[in-house]
Amino acid sequence: MKIKHIITAMLCLVVTSNFAQNIEGIILSTKGNPVPFANIMILNSSQGTATDLDGRFALKLNSGTYQIQFSAIGFAPKIKNIVVTNDKLSLNVTLVDQTESLGEVLVTSNKIETDLQKTPLAATALNAKQLKEYRVWSISDLTALAPSAFTIEHGNSTGSNFLNFRGAMGFTNEQSVATYVDGVYQFDFYSAPLNFNNIERVEILRGPQGTLYGRNAFAGVLNVITKKPTNKTTGFVEVDLGNYEQQRYSLGFNTPLIQDKLFVNAGLQLNKRGAVYENPTLNTKDFDGKEAYSGNLNLKYIVSDKWTLDFTSRYENNTDKGAYPWVTTDSIALNEPYKAFGNYDNTEKRTNFNASISAKYYGEKFNFTSITAFLDYENWFDDKYDFDFTASKLISGDTWNKQNQITQEFRFTSPANESKLNWTVGSYLFLDKAKSNYTTYYEEDFALFDPTAPYSTITNGVKNNVGIAFFGQGNYAITPKLDVTVGARYDIEHRKLTQNSSYEKDDVVTILSTDSSDDKTFYAFTPKFILNYQLTDNSILYGSYAKGFRIGGFNFGNDTNPTYDPERSDNYDIGIKNNLWSNKLKVNLTAFYFQQKDQQLTTTTDGAVYATQNIGDMDNYGLELEVSILPIKNLQIDWTASTSHSEYKKLELFDANSFTTIDYKGNQAIYTPKYQSMVAAQYSVPFPKSKHNISAFVRGEFKYIGEYQLDFENSNSQDAYSLINTRFGISSNHLDLAFWVRNLTDERYLSWGYGSYMLGSPRMWGVTLTAKL
Repeated sequence: MKIKHIITAMLCLVVTSNFAQNIEGIILSTKGNPVPFANIMILNSSQGTATDLDGRFALKLNSGTYQIQFSAIGFAPKIKNIVVTNDKLSLNVTLVDQTESLGEVLVTSNKIETDLQKTPLAATALNAKQLKEYRVWSISDLTALAPSAFTIEHGNSTGSNFLNFRGAMGFTNEQSVATYVDGVYQFDFYSAPLNFNNIERVEILRGPQGTLYGRNAFAGVLNVITKKPTNKTTGFVEVDLGNYEQQRYSLGFNTPLIQDKLFVNAGLQLNKRGAVYENPTLNTKDFDGKEAYSGNLNLKYIVSDKWTLDFTSRYENNTDKGAYPWVTTDSIALNEPYKAFGNYDNTEKRTNFNASISAKYYGEKFNFTSITAFLDYENWFDDKYDFDFTASKLISGDTWNKQNQITQEFRFTSPANESKLNWTVGSYLFLDKAKSNYTTYYEEDFALFDPTAPYSTITNGVKNNVGIAFFGQGNYAITPKLDVTVGARYDIEHRKLTQNSSYEKDDVVTILSTDSSDDKTFYAFTPKFILNYQLTDNSILYGSYAKGFRIGGFNFGNDTNPTYDPERSDNYDIGIKNNLWSNKLKVNLTAFYFQQKDQQLTTTTDGAVYATQNIGDMDNYGLELEVSILPIKNLQIDWTASTSHSEYKKLELFDANSFTTIDYKGNQAIYTPKYQSMVAAQYSVPFPKSKHNISAFVRGEFKYIGEYQLDFENSNSQDAYSLINTRFGISSNHLDLAFWVRNLTDERYLSWGYGSYMLGSPRMWGVTLTAKL
């Protein structure tokens, strides 16, 4: 009887096992060999598996239509649509070597997982491999890696790089490009990820993304995704050494803590650079230098087959000595390169901590996501920083800022099982508190202009902001080839500023104004509409309209213009995306028309007191091209290019000569090249008989930046210039060695910021050694 019970139980297990696995398959290479340990992931679900040593896998899915990603090391990822019924389904999947196919890219640009080439959106994705090949270390390295994307190296400071998409940038804390890290919005530009470390993917979304991303996704979104914990033990150690005493030490590690249940991924990095600038005023050759410590810790817990919990955290500590080495004229910057003339060492420090908990539910009727996040940011100077950029002691300053934010997002989406209607609805809430102190020192040489100098003015302020938003987006398949997407978001944000000011001379402090408060509530409606037509299985044609807004705010310490209004934008896109030649050629072309209204610019009405005001309307239209091709095995060529035709319809600026306001209608946008392009080619030479898959590679990059305006009056411009980068070395399963050079010809180009100038980065070279587990 006992044996009979055992046999019965075993039969039940077999029957249950057979019933549970209604999908079986095998993954093979083009040579017909099984691909072991390949990953199989059901998009927008928690389900997935891996192949065994024979390349076989099994899955259980309810009836419906699904997207499945198949990926393995050394192969181009593939995304397939499958239809599941009650009958058993057998899948034979062939993965192509990554040297012979471009692969299909998974993105979360619509806050769900989709195939990039089938997503009707002007977007570029750079995975970890591409970030390494382009040697992208920070935001400052992103120029031209996507069409119409330009980064302004503004202050030799880690936190002062401005992102400009399609000509819509600004010198205010409320940036035109919203930055998200692991689904969490980074308030203000200096809260953005400063140094890239342990990154899985960077997505660059062009055009307003307010419907799903909200405030300040005015011209686009930079979506940064760190490496996620998995059930496999992996790791790497990387060492970068180069000129200017460059040192970069990176470490990443992933492992299951409880097999199939709890996983951890962690990364650490130390980033240092020596002096580029000298300062004759301080008689030092080592005026500047950077040092940064950063790390991230991600945990994933699989509660059940329907629930997962993710904890993510990121910390960075920066010290930038010699920040803001500006000079007063472009001729000084060009004729006395990399010299600063201030009276202080301008040491700027900052800390940035993010933490979030994400709970996800995957159901048959809907998916649910909750993201709760906390952000803490602080920056300060050890001493004064020079603000007249000369050897004279005229004006200097000192600042301190501290910000805390709590955010909460709830999001419901349609399940992984696709239907004619796919939808997303949600809400977003945030609390933001910031404290600031600004001190301006009018020093002894300022007595030439004001005989009462030296003295200082001090302004203290506290900002309390709260906001809530409701959003929704739906995609409906009108026919098998034609679908429409409609979305909208409504934001309400209440902002309050409390500030006071004082005057100090000879250690005597005089109160200029006691605490006074100003508050204002802002509203925004940001709709979106997309019409998408599938020309062929590998081509789509789409047209879209989207509205964006950049939040208004307060002018710190300014009684004349205490507030400024939101800035709004309208964007029209027509795009075509193509995968051709058996996925060896990708061609994407977008035509855009971008309108800015009530542009926020910092200006003055009296030549003395500056404030952010809504004084500009600007239009910009152009073309954006992305091409990737594998013309022969082991050779890949990537090309991005964009054109820009910007024109102000209104631009009212103060003119110091006539002491009047002049409308500079017809001027071009600043930092918006008329044409920019990046061509990158990489050729690999594999050694097929090597035990560890050794290959040699050589890479060249040619970046062309067309003429762009340096100031709003269009009185100064930067002529077109070219940058050449190169990288070469060897790679293998466990060890990579690469030598690289950036700005090979040591090209000189200018940046500008309200009457001051500095040069872009000089020639940099170095070596990278990577050990992989």
